[in-house]
Amino acid sequence: MTAGGTSLAPLRFSMRDFLNTAFYYRWTAVAALAATLVIGCLLALLVPPSYRAEARLLTLYAGYYNMQIDATGIGGAGGLPGFETGGIANVESQILASPELHRAVVQEELGPDAGEEALDRAVRRLENRLSIEKVETANVIQLSYRDSDPVKASKTLERLIDHYFRQRAGVFTEGRVGFLVQQRDRVRGQLDKANAQLIAFQRSRDAVDVEAQIASAVALNSLLKQRGMENDASLAQDKSTLEKLKTEAATVPATIELYEDNTEAARAIGTMQLTLLQLQARRADLAARYMAESPFVTQVDDQIADLEKEIEKQKSSVVNAVRRGRNSYYDTVQDRITRLSADVAGQQERKQTLDDQIKEAGDHFQSLITTANQLRRLEIDRDLLADSFRGFSREVEQARIQQNQADTSSSSNVRIIQAPAPPTQRSNPPILFLAAALVVGIMIAAISMLVRTSLRETFLSPEEAERSLALPVLFAPLHSAEPPQMVRELKQTLRQIRALRLFLSPPEPAPPEPVSPESVPSEPAPQPRRMPRAELGRMVAAINTSASGTDKSSRVVLLLSSRDDDGLDTVALALIEELERRSTRPVLILDLTQKDDLYGQPGEDGLLAWPGETGLAPSWRAAAVAPASSAEAETTFDFHPVENHYIVVGRLKSGARLPRGRQSAYLFDLLRREHDYIVLRVPPVGRSFDGIEAAILADATVLGVRAEATRKPVALQMKAQVIDTGGRIVGVAMTGRRSYIPAYVYRFL
Repeated sequence: MTAGGTSLAPLRFSMRDFLNTAFYYRWTAVAALAATLVIGCLLALLVPPSYRAEARLLTLYAGYYNMQIDATGIGGAGGLPGFETGGIANVESQILASPELHRAVVQEELGPDAGEEALDRAVRRLENRLSIEKVETANVIQLSYRDSDPVKASKTLERLIDHYFRQRAGVFTEGRVGFLVQQRDRVRGQLDKANAQLIAFQRSRDAVDVEAQIASAVALNSLLKQRGMENDASLAQDKSTLEKLKTEAATVPATIELYEDNTEAARAIGTMQLTLLQLQARRADLAARYMAESPFVTQVDDQIADLEKEIEKQKSSVVNAVRRGRNSYYDTVQDRITRLSADVAGQQERKQTLDDQIKEAGDHFQSLITTANQLRRLEIDRDLLADSFRGFSREVEQARIQQNQADTSSSSNVRIIQAPAPPTQRSNPPILFLAAALVVGIMIAAISMLVRTSLRETFLSPEEAERSLALPVLFAPLHSAEPPQMVRELKQTLRQIRALRLFLSPPEPAPPEPVSPESVPSEPAPQPRRMPRAELGRMVAAINTSASGTDKSSRVVLLLSSRDDDGLDTVALALIEELERRSTRPVLILDLTQKDDLYGQPGEDGLLAWPGETGLAPSWRAAAVAPASSAEAETTFDFHPVENHYIVVGRLKSGARLPRGRQSAYLFDLLRREHDYIVLRVPPVGRSFDGIEAAILADATVLGVRAEATRKPVALQMKAQVIDTGGRIVGVAMTGRRSYIPAYVYRFL
């Protein structure tokens, strides 16, 4: 529910909202896109051309790589990982990307006299322009080199391939067998030493089966700890029981009273006490019927006193027969205390023995764990050395076979399937810069629109106003399309330049009056547009239902805005004309602004001229001449009827203010009797607080919001002030609303 009692359905963003924002900021997007395209065109014209020479190398399974694959076939189950698909190309790519290879290529180009600094710069330039890519579906390496000279690009790629073949031949053949044999023998000596250390350690620690010994020690330690916990539980229970028995035995006597007899004396005393109660009851009965000094009452008092003395005498002479004997419970408790003391002493000795055994078993268990860890470390070292020995042995055999193959055949397993040739087409065509500029321009335009939308605090559409203010928009007519802000500013600048040129131009034979820039007439202010009646139906319906359920016979309407240029006066005129058609009594306008800008001064006949077109027929004029008002209202307002309308305007007198409290309520009650509708015209909130104070007197308050002008924080503050004052807001009237979506787009929504 809103402040005015009108329910609002959940509001969602629609395509129309996004299109409104897009077309509202279309000139910003166009400017960003145009600027980006201009930059792209400049880059396309200024960036020098670039040519890319390409070559392709095919790697085959031969020589060294045949040793990495199982004899069952290429890619079989026995093949090593990394050499199944593209593994050879990976290795050859590393050789092609070697800095030493690049340095050799650059050294050949610059000559032996090149300095170290120039050589480093040339290597970095070569690496930046060189691209090495591996085709994922085949063992193919694709090389490319970019340069502004196509011939130089292909020559550089040829030198790189030539040096690559010479360098890889040395990598796979020189000194490999001897190095691998030396490494294998060194690892074999380390393996023998590790085996000797492992055997000596097992003998010194008596570690035959360490895992079984540790399992046995764990079981023994767990059993001892379990018995220790059971003994501790029994010891704690017996100690607690012993302490409890000792505490109870301290209060148990060794001898106790067996019995005590005073039966006859007690019976006599009881009989006398019964008689005493009967006498007291009789005395109370006599005292109720006779005076306290009467003989009947005094006689009963004497009898009661004698009987009480006799009872006291009998109580003092009562004799009790008492017999004492040995307490059997005391003997039982002492016997149990003795047994529990013996049990506690035995359990304490057992606890000491179990603690010693647990400590001894724990030390043995820790010793076994330390031994197992050291033994495992020695075994890991031995296994690593064994794996290294096996690997070096296998590599020695493979290197020998490869060396034999290299000695018997000088063919390489890398083939050139595409030789480098001078390219004929640029790698950076101008269309590429234009396409990139278009994509970037669209992104920048979208970001610019998003930023401007996030920074905007004004309203564009009724849906946006309803979402922000949580109030229904009752009136939001579309105004005629205006040129964009950028176009309006450009036209204004051109007019000022033209006026300045006329002012500075030399005078002619019959010159007109000099025209100054300040005297140039601005565009005529747009006349208030008459709103169709269909646009006002929702507002009138909200006003009529604003005070439903009450005994008020008329409606007080307040139109409130934050600025003078919010266009609320045009809405007020249209609303008053619509209320005039629906009312059987004159519509009263209470003008609190003390300004004559809307109606002007009354004529000789005391009538005010209604802005715009005429309203009622002349036959209605007689009924509207004499305004119906009270003497109390005439002390505050000057009432004037409106010509040809069933409307009365009450202007606040000079220096007068609207009454407050009970006086204002009484004044409006008098005015309600003569008018169906009372419309309050107040100053804007930004200029005066009178409108907020008058909100409590209105049955329906309509907030005026101007599209593209009224800021959201101002509208929210105005709404909060009206609600805090106690006013009843029924909705919002939006002025200055324009349609941003073109007709050829809007018809699809």
